[in-house]
Amino acid sequence: MAGVLIRMKLAIIRNSMSGGKAAWMVTGGIFGLLFAAATIWLTFVDIAEPGVLGDLLACVWVTWMLGWVVGPLWGGSAVLRADHFALLPVPRRKLAVGLLGAAFVGITTAVTALAFLSLITYAAHRGVVPALIAVPAAAGELVFVVLLSRVAYALFGFVATSRVGAAITGVLFAAMIVLSQSGWMVIVAVIYSDVLSTGFSSTCSTTLRWIPSSWGVVAVDAADHGDWLLVLGALAGLAVLIGLLLLIWAATLGTPRRSRVTIRGTSHVPVPTGGPFAGPTGAAFRKELRTWWRDPQRTTTATVPIVWALLTALLPLTFDAKALLPWAGPAVALFAITSACNLYSQDGTALWQTITTGTQRADVRGRQWAYLALFGPISIALSIGFTIWSGYTWAWPWIAATVPALLGGGAGLIVYASVAAMVPGPDAHKRPDNPLEHADTTGQSHVLFWIGLIPVAPALTAVILGDRLDLPVLRWAGGPISLATSIALAWWLGSVAARQLTAKGADMLHIMRTGRNTAAGRAAASDGTKIEISKRDATIGALYWVGGSILLFPQGLVPLVFTLIGTDVKSWFLAMYLPREWGLPVPASSILIGIFLYAQAILLTFRNKNIRAQREAVAARERDEAAGGDPEHHELESV
Repeated sequence: MAGVLIRMKLAIIRNSMSGGKAAWMVTGGIFGLLFAAATIWLTFVDIAEPGVLGDLLACVWVTWMLGWVVGPLWGGSAVLRADHFALLPVPRRKLAVGLLGAAFVGITTAVTALAFLSLITYAAHRGVVPALIAVPAAAGELVFVVLLSRVAYALFGFVATSRVGAAITGVLFAAMIVLSQSGWMVIVAVIYSDVLSTGFSSTCSTTLRWIPSSWGVVAVDAADHGDWLLVLGALAGLAVLIGLLLLIWAATLGTPRRSRVTIRGTSHVPVPTGGPFAGPTGAAFRKELRTWWRDPQRTTTATVPIVWALLTALLPLTFDAKALLPWAGPAVALFAITSACNLYSQDGTALWQTITTGTQRADVRGRQWAYLALFGPISIALSIGFTIWSGYTWAWPWIAATVPALLGGGAGLIVYASVAAMVPGPDAHKRPDNPLEHADTTGQSHVLFWIGLIPVAPALTAVILGDRLDLPVLRWAGGPISLATSIALAWWLGSVAARQLTAKGADMLHIMRTGRNTAAGRAAASDGTKIEISKRDATIGALYWVGGSILLFPQGLVPLVFTLIGTDVKSWFLAMYLPREWGLPVPASSILIGIFLYAQAILLTFRNKNIRAQREAVAARERDEAAGGDPEHHELESV
C-alpha cells in the first residue's frame, strides 16, 4: 500500500507544482539546503574542548526536531490525509504505515535527511565503528521526526478547535517566526560566550542528551567510548519511541469525526437603536468583534501579531539591550496587516448575505472599525508602556509618527487585500476539524509586510528632518502627519474595497465555492485545459519580489535612515559595515535596484494577466462559434 500512496503523492505534487506554490517550494528548498549544509559543516569545526562539538550538534538537531513539530503550523495539512481514505476498508495501522512511507516523499524530508548525514560525518572522525553505528541512528532519527510531526499535527487539531487552544497555536506560530528571523542572535551569543572553549554546563549537556533527537549522538559517543550497553539502550529506546508514535498516529487516524466546537456568546443582548453602533455599519462592527472573539481561526490570527511583536522586542533583553522595546506597539500594528489580509475568505460563502442585502460598504467599514478596536488599544498601550520601560525619551516622536499611520494604513490594506487578492480556503461552514487547514496566504503576507511600511514614510520624513535640522516643531509634526495619513488611507482604501466588493462580489463567491475565477472556469470548460502562469515566470516573479523586498527595505531604507540619524546599528545591514563615505551611496543604490525588481515583478504579473485574458477571449470566441452564435453580438451584449 505504501507504494501506491507514494505514487499518488508524487502525482499530486507534480500536478500542483505551478504558479506561486512552486516558487515558494523552490525557495524553501534552497534555504533548507543551506541550513542542511551548515549542519554538516558544523561537524568539521575544530574545537579543542572534548564533548562541546557533540553538545552543539545535539542542540542543532533539537532545532530540526522543533522545526518538524511546529512545521504543520506553517505548511498546513499533508498532501495525503486520512479523511481521503475514510470510506476504504483499510485497517488504520496499515494506513498509518502507508502514509508514513508517503511522508518521506517531499522536499522537507529530503533536506532533513541531508542534514542528518551530519551524524555520520561527526562519527567518522571517531572511527569506523562509530560511523557504522551512526547509519541506523541517523535513519531512526529521521523516522522519529517525521512521525513526531504527524502526531503533533493531529494533537494541534485536537487543541486548536477551542479558543484557548487557538491562542496557544498562535503563540507557537509566532515563536516559530521569531526563531526563524532572530535565531542568529542565539548563534552570536554562542560565538561570543565561553561555550566553545569551556563547554556547556553539566546540567545543560545532560538535558540535551536526554532529548530523543540527541539519542543518535549519544549512541555515537557511547560507541567511541566502548559503552555498548548505552549504545543498545539509545538505539532500542529510539526504536520503541518510533513504535509508540506509530501506534498513537494510527489511533488518531481511526478517531471518528468529532462534533464541531461551538463557542457560545451572551444571549438577549439588546440591539442598539442609536449612536455609533446602530445601523448596518454598527451591525457589521458587532458581528466582526464577535467573530474575532469566537472563531478559533480568528483567535489565532489575532494572537500571532501580538506574540510576535512581544517576542521580537523582548528577545534583545537577553543581551541587556532595550533598543527594540519602544517598537513593540508599531510591530503589532505592522504584523496585524499580514495576519488579517484574508478576512472574506475566512468567512467563506457567507458573503452571499452581504451581496443580497446590498450592504457591501457597511460591511467593509464595520470590518475596519473592528480591526482598529482590536489592535488599536493593544498597539497604543504597548507603545506607551514599553517606551517608558526603556527610558528612551527620544523615541516618543518616532512612536507618534508610526503607530497611527500603521493602524490606519492597516485598516485600509486588510480590507483591500481581502477583496482584491483573496485566497480561497476551506469554507467556514465546511471547515475541517483542524483549523490549521486554512488558505495559504504566505505570498500576500510577505508583500503586505513591506507595503505596510509605506504609510509611515511621510511622518517619518518629518521626524528625520526635524532631527537633522534640530527643529523640535518639525520633529513632533510627525504625529499629526501620521494621524492625517491614517485617516486618509483608511477612508480611501476602504472606499476602493467597497466598490470592488460590489463589482466583483459574485466572482468572489464563485472563487470561494470552486477555487477558480469565473472567466478562467469558462475558458477551461471550453477546451479542457487549465490556464495558469508558467513555472519559469512564477519562479522569476517570486525572486523579483523577494530580492526587491530585501534590497529596498532592510538593505536600503533602513540603513539609510540609520545613517541619517547617526545610529550605529550594524546587525545584517551591509551599508553599516562599510566606510562612512559609502553610508549613503550603497543604500541609495539598493533602493533603486529594489524598485527596479519590484517594477519587473509587477510588469511580469500584468503580462501574464494579459496573456490569460487573451486566451480567455479566444476560448470564448471559439465556444460561441461552435455554438453557432455571433461573437460580435455577444461582445455588444457584454458591453
